[in-house]
Amino acid sequence: MPSIAFVLLAISSPAQQSLSEQINQFVNEKYRASDPGAAVLVAMNEKVIFRRGYGMASLNPAVSNRADMVFRIGSITKQFTSTAILQLVEQGKIELNADITKYLTGFSTSGKTITVEQLLNHTSGIKSYTSVPDVMSKDKKGKSISVDEMLKIIQSHPPDFAPNDQWLYNNSGYFLLGAIIEKVSGMSYGAYVSKNLFKPVGMKSSFADDTKLPANRAVGHQKTNASEYTVSDYVHPSIPYSAGAIFSTLDDLWKWNQAVFNYKLLKKETLERAWKPAKLNNGQLISYGYGWQLGRLGDSPVIGHGGAIDGFLTSEIYVPDHKIYVCILSNNMTVAPDEYAYQIAEIVSGIKKEVPSTISLEESVAIEYAGVYQINEKEDRIITRKENQFFSQRTGGTKFEIFPYAKDAFYFKDSSSKLSFIRSSQGKIEAVEMKGREYILQVAKRTDKMPPSDHVQIELDSTIFDHYAGEYELAPGFIIKVWRDAMTFRAQATGQPFFEIFAESKTKFFLKVVDAQLEFFKDENGNTSSLTLFQGGRQMLGKKIK
Repeated sequence: MPSIAFVLLAISSPAQQSLSEQINQFVNEKYRASDPGAAVLVAMNEKVIFRRGYGMASLNPAVSNRADMVFRIGSITKQFTSTAILQLVEQGKIELNADITKYLTGFSTSGKTITVEQLLNHTSGIKSYTSVPDVMSKDKKGKSISVDEMLKIIQSHPPDFAPNDQWLYNNSGYFLLGAIIEKVSGMSYGAYVSKNLFKPVGMKSSFADDTKLPANRAVGHQKTNASEYTVSDYVHPSIPYSAGAIFSTLDDLWKWNQAVFNYKLLKKETLERAWKPAKLNNGQLISYGYGWQLGRLGDSPVIGHGGAIDGFLTSEIYVPDHKIYVCILSNNMTVAPDEYAYQIAEIVSGIKKEVPSTISLEESVAIEYAGVYQINEKEDRIITRKENQFFSQRTGGTKFEIFPYAKDAFYFKDSSSKLSFIRSSQGKIEAVEMKGREYILQVAKRTDKMPPSDHVQIELDSTIFDHYAGEYELAPGFIIKVWRDAMTFRAQATGQPFFEIFAESKTKFFLKVVDAQLEFFKDENGNTSSLTLFQGGRQMLGKKIK
């Protein structure tokens, strides 16, 4: 009888499973029990319907993840910073349209007027300090730094663009917002959020420093090769500060979500402004508000944020139309939870990812799609074709196969994203519209540029590659490690998962998952001395250090 019951369970269809069983099955496929894992909470109609830990919170000593574990939440912190600023706005102590030097006297903005609002929605143009390798070196990011010291570093770098001309995710902007909170309130950032946000909401396991780390905390991990995990570098909370320092739990973040969306902390009109897309000088709308990312689940808006800090990846989303909340806190850097949060919301909402039927295209139509379509000044969407296969790739991003389901319409496998090609009145393709997770649909205009040629893989003697194995420093704290695993060649950059690399010559290698290439060079004695990384139109030289 037990075996019969097991067989019946094994063949039961998803329709017969409870929501809890469907979610558990989904998450179990993403996080192995023996690996660093995650904690997951799902709520619907103001009630928690799922709450569970997966995998390991620590490998040595061995501790399993539980639902009450404390995680670093990374950039979900930005919601708290934004709310603190908006509280002070409601109190008349801060003006969104005011120049930031009104509150940060002496801070250099290179002669430009930068507003508080532009810090909130990432349109200030100020250089993000986390994009400066020297600031984020292993040695420096583990040490405490004062707010004033970091402000000096931030203003020492020229801006990336004029205020509100572009949108670029920016941790410097949120660091400056923390400094403004301290100047205006007379309290430290940690003290302010504790008194005005954590305590009123009942968040008893959340904090913004590392003075009293609890025993029930998850340890951040990253993968160093095909099978081994190591503990990630520790980042001192003063480095991410108001851009990403907070530690929290599933239960606390659920309390936070309830307080925010029931308008317990801010007025409804204030939050509605915070959830409006940013608008650039050229009129372009961006799927980001004030510390909240704006997305969509089918035709329903989604409000939330993701986070990443050494060893931890997090994501939480709320779908107001369906009253669905999903939060994933992970201590495994190799499993990105953002898409999983949306897929769980699709399970709970009943929105099915209806996979269209792939069709065959006439040759006269199929040849029209390949090309380079400009998303913005820095990014293109590249459509390529190889016989009967079609591919889509953003500049420097992963190449995905796309499938035609109608003339001018393609879908992505294992995703709800779709591409629609737009024709002129003369019938020529002039743009492509991407309908994915972002709230604002992305339209890219066709250019005259030719798609880059595909790299052709060759067979390479492994003894040749062995001369390249080692570590190459491209910037202080940013190293690319290269090694061979049997007949597979691999490369891994600091703080990132490893990828397989493929030979196209005796010295040149390429990645298939992203548009990047490596070329190795030898010195006058015939010893490998350096490599060059080619990615996103940039060339970065790395000297061999080991």
